[in-house]
Amino acid sequence: MDLDLARIEKALRIIDPVFLNTPQYIDEQLCQELGGRTVTVKLETANPVRSFKGRGADFMLSTLPPGTPLVCASSGNFGQAIAYAGRSRGMPVEVFVPETINPLKQQRMETFGARVVKAGPDGSS
Repeated sequence: MDLDLARIEKALRIIDPVFLNTPQYIDEQLCQELGGRTVTVKLETANPVRSFKGRGADFMLSTLPPGTPLVCASSGNFGQAIAYAGRSRGMPVEVFVPETINPLKQQRMETFGARVVKAGPDGSS
């Protein structure tokens, strides 16, 4: 997919502001370890989903009619992102997860309003 400036501008208007303006800094240690290259680190743990996936999930859900039921499979961050965006957009969310899911990630999905279903060792059965 080619970069589309109009789509980027649309995303900037639509995506929940909580995911915008993620703090960034130059990591001097990494710069030195990588031979003087400039390494900019984005602090994605500063948003409620604690990963970069919230922006994409929120933008994708903005294309669906309000109230659309959502179903996904995830072992963590994607499920949290869909649950968070679904809650804020009034969409019921069901996330199928592996039996071995990290309990904290499961709890966060549920806190964001998702129905979490354990579905086998890898979440697919």
